[in-house]
Amino acid sequence: MRRQGTIIALVLTILFETWSIEALKNRGPKKPKPWEDPDRDTSDDLLVTKKVYFDIEIDDEPIGKIVIALFGETCPVTVQNFAALARGGWKRDTSLTYNNTIVHRIVPDFVIQMGDVTDGDGTGGRSIYGKHFADENFFLRHLGRGWVAMANSGPDTNNSQFYILLTKAGWLDGKHVVFGKVIDGMDVVDEIADIDTDQYGFPLKIVRVIDCGVIHVKEPYHLPHPTGNNSDTE
Repeated sequence: MRRQGTIIALVLTILFETWSIEALKNRGPKKPKPWEDPDRDTSDDLLVTKKVYFDIEIDDEPIGKIVIALFGETCPVTVQNFAALARGGWKRDTSLTYNNTIVHRIVPDFVIQMGDVTDGDGTGGRSIYGKHFADENFFLRHLGRGWVAMANSGPDTNNSQFYILLTKAGWLDGKHVVFGKVIDGMDVVDEIADIDTDQYGFPLKIVRVIDCGVIHVKEPYHLPHPTGNNSDTE
């Protein structure tokens, strides 16, 4: 009886190892993550093609300006949407604008979120392409403070909502499209981030965009690449 059990165990072990080897063969080489692809030219990843500004007030008191550099070579579709909403007066729907929208979500030491151009409370949003548009790429990463990415509710559900990071957040890489970085006004972002919220993250003070627009970049320029793979940079 013991001999029979030993033989059965030996057969099962051989079968398991055979299945494991076949599974490894079928899996093939591991596909590189978008930001790790050795064949992709990354020289223009952080080429600033446009800049957008937001003048902010808290409870009717102006507190300053946030300026965001946009990487139009890396994410042209996303940048076009963002810049058009900041400029306002989109020819297909003149009501689509970031002007007069509010910050609707604050997560301390993580993000501030804004850009709901339809409902204003984080339940809506719309792009210049329609209700949603697809994830363009995931070439850029959530490397630290000031990086800007599209909020979404799952794959290919980008609209107008976006967030500004307060810290690095590598677990969001490959899930949200990073397309810009705050280059001026992180003190304004930090002041917003310090506002108390309700249990859902909605700020207890009204944080509103009172003016916004596009700053023309005469000659595109590169932002320096952060040091390291996940640097908490400003």
